[in-house]
Amino acid sequence: MTLQRKTELKRGTSQLKRTPLARGKSAGLSRKGRLKPRSDKRAKFMSEVRAPQVAALVKAGVTCELGLIVDRASALMGGPAVCTKRIGGLHELRKRSAGGSLVNPDNLRPACNRCNGWVEDHPKEAYQLGLVVRQGDTDWERLGKRADP
Repeated sequence: MTLQRKTELKRGTSQLKRTPLARGKSAGLSRKGRLKPRSDKRAKFMSEVRAPQVAALVKAGVTCELGLIVDRASALMGGPAVCTKRIGGLHELRKRSAGGSLVNPDNLRPACNRCNGWVEDHPKEAYQLGLVVRQGDTDWERLGKRADP
């Protein structure tokens, strides 16, 4: 069923007039440069805390903890092996966008970039395998930033 107006809108009337968007500096829409990809506070944290944490794991010879799980799941789905064994970062069980801690060791797993990408590309399977924590799970509060040591 299509709804129709009882009276048609006529061009040139106030019913169809639009206010033009303000342009230029007076509108407050001008920008001097590009947007920062990260805030200064986050960039400082990543360079002073997170990067040394990953570097220490690489130096200690730690390998990807997600590899066996991800490779088995990928094989069951008919895909190739994914893991490179060499860690490129830390996978967060409770994502930082969901309030997950960036320093709590219980929330972090050493992971190669390909395994971490697989988890992001297959959220349903990753959740079933325990590689992702969602609100309502028993570990949700323990892995949040409010539970930082």
